[in-house]
Amino acid sequence: MNRLLTAAVAAAALWAAACSSNGTTITPPPPTGNYTLASLNGTYAFTTTGEVITGSSAIPMTRVGSFSADGSGHITGGIEDVNTFGTPSTANAITGGSYTVNPDGRGTLTLNFASGNSINFGTVITSTSGGLMMDETLSSNQASTGSGNFILQQSTPFTLTELSGTYVFDFAGLDGAQPSPNPESFIGEFTANGGTGTIPTGLFDDNDGGTLISNATMAPGTIAQDPSQPSSFTNFGRGIATVAGQNFVFYIVDANRIRFLSTSNGMLSGDAVLQPAVAANVSGGFAFLVAGASGNGGLIRVGRFDTCPQCAGPSPSVSKLLMDVNNAGSETEFGPNQLSNASISYDPATGRGQLSFQSSSVNIYSFVFYLSSASDGVIQEVSGPSGTNTAVVVADGSILAQSGAPFTSSNITGPYAMNWSGLVTSGGQFANQDEEDLLAQETVNSLTLSGTYDLFQFTGLTLQTDRGSTGSINFNGGDGTGSDGKSATMDVNLSNSSPIHMVVYFVSPQLALFANRDNNGAQRVVAGLLRAQQ
Repeated sequence: MNRLLTAAVAAAALWAAACSSNGTTITPPPPTGNYTLASLNGTYAFTTTGEVITGSSAIPMTRVGSFSADGSGHITGGIEDVNTFGTPSTANAITGGSYTVNPDGRGTLTLNFASGNSINFGTVITSTSGGLMMDETLSSNQASTGSGNFILQQSTPFTLTELSGTYVFDFAGLDGAQPSPNPESFIGEFTANGGTGTIPTGLFDDNDGGTLISNATMAPGTIAQDPSQPSSFTNFGRGIATVAGQNFVFYIVDANRIRFLSTSNGMLSGDAVLQPAVAANVSGGFAFLVAGASGNGGLIRVGRFDTCPQCAGPSPSVSKLLMDVNNAGSETEFGPNQLSNASISYDPATGRGQLSFQSSSVNIYSFVFYLSSASDGVIQEVSGPSGTNTAVVVADGSILAQSGAPFTSSNITGPYAMNWSGLVTSGGQFANQDEEDLLAQETVNSLTLSGTYDLFQFTGLTLQTDRGSTGSINFNGGDGTGSDGKSATMDVNLSNSSPIHMVVYFVSPQLALFANRDNNGAQRVVAGLLRAQQ
C-alpha cells in the first residue's frame, strides 16, 4: 500500500507536542509466538518514506536499499539510496549492524554505514518473507521517521535477463520543481527486456500538481547495472533505469517485483509488479485506498464497491459503493445510496481502467487504475473539471479484490501487524502539523485488539516505544460493512491517549485498509493497514 504526500503540507513548527494526555497507561501483553532471530535470514529489499530533520526544518525523505541478515542477530552488509526533498544521495554502503526479534515478531533493526552514521528501525515480521518497518532514528546528530516494509530477495546472483515482461508501477512523491516541488503521482505499466537492457514500450498516467497526462505512450527507456557499482547489482540487485525520461535507481526483489527511487527530477518512489497475464475483466468486490494532497492539506479516500461484468452490456456495473474521506482533518462518510452515477470501464488488452461516481452534481470523483492481476492493482485520482486536463487533488494507492468473505469474528482472528502513517496536529491548528508513524503487533480475539506499539510524532520529536494498546473492530459480517450498511469501524486505544477512531475496509481475513474517521484526541490525517502474521 502508498503513503500520504506529506510534502504538500509540511509543518511550520516541530516543537509543540501533539500527544493527548487523556487515557490510561496500558500494560503491553507478554510477547507470544514462534518468531526467532532465525526468522530474519537472507537479503531483504527495504523502503521507507517519511521525513528527516535538516537544519531546523522537517523535509520529505525516502530510503530504498538492501540489507543482509545472518539469522543470528547480525547485519552483514548492504547498500542504501536516499532521496531527500529531491536531492539524491546514492550508493551508501551498509557495513554492519544488528537486529532483535521477539516471539511476537516485533523487533529492532540497526544499520551501520561506512560514514560512521547509524539508523534505527522498529520492525514487525509478518512472515519469513518480510514484514513492516518504521524509521525510529533519533539521536543528537540525526532525526528521521517514515513507514515502509522489507521483502526477502531472491538468492544471488542477480541477472538482468530475469527482468522480462510487463510491469505495473506506482511511483509517488514530488516533482522536480524548485524551490517548491509539487506532489506527483505517476502510475502505469512498462515492458522490460533485461536481455537487451531496454524498456521498449509503456503506458502511463501522470498527475503532477494537478496537471494531468492521461493514457500516454511512454518513450523508450533503459534498465541496466550501475557501471560505477558493479558489485551492488550482483550482491543486492541494485541497478539504474530510465523510465519515461526520468532516472531511477532500482532494487530487484525477484522477477516479480522491482523497487524504484528517482535520482533526478524530484523524489518519486514505488514498486513495479509483474503483470503475468492481463485480467480478463473486473469482477467481484473491491476495496481501494488513495492518499495524497488536496489544496487544503493531506487527503485520504478509502472505500469499496461491487462489480458485475455481465449485468449491463460490455461495461461492468457498480453497486454497494461506500467511501470515507479525510480532507485535511475534515471527515465525510458516504454511506449506502449517497453516491450515484457510478460507472467503470476496463481495457482487457492493457489492464487499464477508469472508475467514476458522484455525491452531487458538482462533486464528481474520477479515478484511473492499472491491474497487475485480477485481484491487485494501482489507482490514481484524477477528479477535476470535465473536459480539462486538471485535477483538484493528487492522490494514489491500491485497489484490491476482496476474498474470503463472509468476514466474521471466526476468520478475523489471530496475530496481526499494524501500521499507519500520515499527519497529526498540535492544538487543533494545522500550522502545527507534521508526520506521525505507528507500528504495532496486535492480537485479534473476538474482534478485540491487544498489543504493543511504537509511535513517532515528528511534531515535538516524540518517540514512544514498547507501549501497550487495546481496541476493537466492529462490523456486521458479510462483506465487512457495519450494521447500518456503512463502513466498519475500528477503535484503537494507545497508552495515555484518547481513543483513536478508524474506518476499516476488509480486503480479506488477512488484510484490511483503514483511515481515521474523526478527530477524537489529536487532529489526524492517517491511513494504514492491518496484515495477518503467518
